[in-house]
Amino acid sequence: MTRAILFDLFGTLVPGDTTVQRDEVSRRISAVLGVDPERFAAEVRASRKDRFTGHLGDLAETMRTLAERVGGRPTAAAVDSAVRQRLALARRQLHPAPGVLDALDALRAKGWRLALVTNCSAEVPLLWRETEFVDRFELAVFSSTLGHAKPDPRAYLAAVVALNLPPTSCAFVGDGASGELPGATALGLPTVLADTAIADPWADTAGWTGPRVESLAELPTLLDHLVPDEDR
Repeated sequence: MTRAILFDLFGTLVPGDTTVQRDEVSRRISAVLGVDPERFAAEVRASRKDRFTGHLGDLAETMRTLAERVGGRPTAAAVDSAVRQRLALARRQLHPAPGVLDALDALRAKGWRLALVTNCSAEVPLLWRETEFVDRFELAVFSSTLGHAKPDPRAYLAAVVALNLPPTSCAFVGDGASGELPGATALGLPTVLADTAIADPWADTAGWTGPRVESLAELPTLLDHLVPDEDR
């Protein structure tokens, strides 16, 4: 098959937690790390870019570094407990939204190759093989492993090169967070806004004038028009 779809993860395939929910987990983790809960929650938020590009190391190193940034000196046992709580949060997040698996299966049945290109911290690649997605995707590009996060062109190109296809044969589908839609468009990827019920409400998509869907079930028909099939 000469066509592929690069999917965003959070807000597109799985719901993302709200800032309030993420902060509550950070506060619980702060208790085992022995640091101030509000300062730690703020530091977790502020470290998003560093975590998404893997600059803080693996998950244990990340938890230790964040605690030290707010004055903590956690023990190995405390760091291990913090790691378990972060993994529990990610494991809860990585469940497909209703209808997502059916939509992915329908696309695969039509011959589409599927790839993931996601901005994420170290938890997601650790848990990916546990998810219901793993057998449906040919490959997954995790920003924390790659070292580059969308909209950096290297994030998309890692998937395009691995698929051995031209950008024009690789559609990108996402909810528009982190400027990912213009980033994909700039590389020549046919790009679709997933304006679904689980899309990040803070994603800046007001200026998006390209194709959009309100359900991933709409993708097969739309993408048939957007991405030529060289096998036909």
